[in-house]
Amino acid sequence: MSEPLVRKVLIFIAALLAGIAAAGLMDRLESSAAFPLLSEMAAITAALLAGALGLFLEWRSFAQAAPPAPENASSSQQHPTIEQWQQELESLAQIQSSELARLNVELALEIAQHRQAEDQARLSEERFHNLADHVQEGLTIIENNRLVYVNQRACEIFGGCPEGDLRRRIRDYAMPYEVERLEAELASAEASGDDVRFELRYWILRGDGGVRCIHEHCAISRTQDLQRVFVVTSDITDSVQALQMLEQAVSDRTRELSTVLEVSKKVASTLELEPLLNLILDQVQTIIPYSGAAIFILEEQLLCLAACQLPGRLPPRHAIALPLAEAGPFEAVINNGQVMIIEDVHGVTPLARAYRQSRLDLHTACFAHARSWIGIPLSYHQRVTGMLSLTHSQPGFYTEQHIRLAQTITNQLAVAIENARLYEKAQNLATLQERHRIARELHDSATQLLYGINLYCSAASRSLRSQNYTQVAQDLAEIKQNALQALQEMRLLILELDPPLLQKEGLVAALQASLESIENRTGLAAELQTNIQGRCPRAIETELYRIAMEALNNLVRYAHARMVRVSLQSKGGWIFLEISDNGVGFDLEKARSSGGMGLHSMEQRARQLGGRLEICSQAGVGTLIHVEVPAQEMEMIYDTSHSRPGR
Repeated sequence: MSEPLVRKVLIFIAALLAGIAAAGLMDRLESSAAFPLLSEMAAITAALLAGALGLFLEWRSFAQAAPPAPENASSSQQHPTIEQWQQELESLAQIQSSELARLNVELALEIAQHRQAEDQARLSEERFHNLADHVQEGLTIIENNRLVYVNQRACEIFGGCPEGDLRRRIRDYAMPYEVERLEAELASAEASGDDVRFELRYWILRGDGGVRCIHEHCAISRTQDLQRVFVVTSDITDSVQALQMLEQAVSDRTRELSTVLEVSKKVASTLELEPLLNLILDQVQTIIPYSGAAIFILEEQLLCLAACQLPGRLPPRHAIALPLAEAGPFEAVINNGQVMIIEDVHGVTPLARAYRQSRLDLHTACFAHARSWIGIPLSYHQRVTGMLSLTHSQPGFYTEQHIRLAQTITNQLAVAIENARLYEKAQNLATLQERHRIARELHDSATQLLYGINLYCSAASRSLRSQNYTQVAQDLAEIKQNALQALQEMRLLILELDPPLLQKEGLVAALQASLESIENRTGLAAELQTNIQGRCPRAIETELYRIAMEALNNLVRYAHARMVRVSLQSKGGWIFLEISDNGVGFDLEKARSSGGMGLHSMEQRARQLGGRLEICSQAGVGTLIHVEVPAQEMEMIYDTSHSRPGR
């Protein structure tokens, strides 16, 4: 074979090997864009082919440029050159084959790593989808204002899968009154140049027409050419509604307690039993509505009707007392001390039958309107003292809420009723004591004076029969003096019993009138000093007036004074009453031990007002009586410069 032919064959073989290697590599590569090594392999292959082509061209140029060998050159000189070229070409082919083998190994390794990375990415994606689709929160991913992912839970929350970015979601689902606020909050968050986290809370109208409240945690992440928004959506409707119900319950309870407090204040404003009972029935209506109501007081196993309000009827004129053993459900309320409800008194329950069979005289006539009934025990010091009976024309009207309200107010009502009853007893006792005092006053003063008049009349008759006209004149003078003194005593007693000015104008005016009367009858110089221009509470006025009258009566009767001064002052929430004279005075201990009731009565009245009484007296100097009582919730105008001297 000739030398040029051998060179061509070798170059062709080398190029063929390089092409086969490149083709094999291209078959094993799936995408040149996915493997950076592909461009490198293509460059190497092209370089090899270019090198081989260059060698071929160089060989041809050398062959053409070389002078023809002398014919007489021996063949032994040409063979070393061909063999040298052949060896170089084979060496070059081996180098290229080794390089191609190395690159092939590296490429195979990179392909394996890429496939492993793809498997891991696919596994991670499957895990993410599996986790995202089973969480209890909605997940949304938005990239460059384009929705790239939303899980099933988000679709369930919105009643349909939301599309687009957050602005579109707000426009599609948010309630109309929420849109403006949400868009402003979103614009404020997006205006920040850095990564930002924010929250949105709003009511939505679901695709199925339901209304829900959602809470979204949003995070915006920014890179050079990408803005990614992650949104976690929670349905908080149940918790919001529970909170609203709790707030409503708290508001209702607060309103109920405020009403109960107001009722308690009004109920505590009076101690007269009959007005109190009617006031209770009026105030209970604001807490527990009713069509008819009655208050029963328990007295020795009898339920006595104390007050009632019935629709379209006047209260009964005669007293009604129901034996407890025949009171049906009323007996159960009293004995158990618990609130009881009958949903329908016309029903067939045992309580309903007992209600109809009870011997309550008002049942047919006055309770014909009743359908539902509630019985509320009135307890005082863990003892049931009566009950409050309420009826309503609507069946099933009373509920557990009314029981709770009843338990809140009934103890206070029972205390108020018991206090009124005790006050009534105290008033009766005070009236009896006052009668006894007046009887003693009449016996000690007016009766003795009248008895003296009777004696002087008898003496005058005897003197007249004996024609002792001088003695008759003296007896008639004594009769006249005793009669005038008796008249004065009676006027004082009448004035003390029923002072019209005290009821009409108050304590100050009544004291001034009494001092003027004493001044006119006895010639005493009387003076009243006070800084009170308004009215005191009625109980304080009455008791202070009677203390003053007791002191003034004793002064007129025993002190032999020429001057009396009365001071009525108010300072620091207290009222101070002082009565002083310049009389002969008396021995306080001796007066207490003598059995007289005057001093004891004054001290008792002061204690009933929560105050105290102090008496200072010295023979030949005079007497000072000092009384101080708390002015409870008194409204008056003070003027320290004001005084009312006697005439």
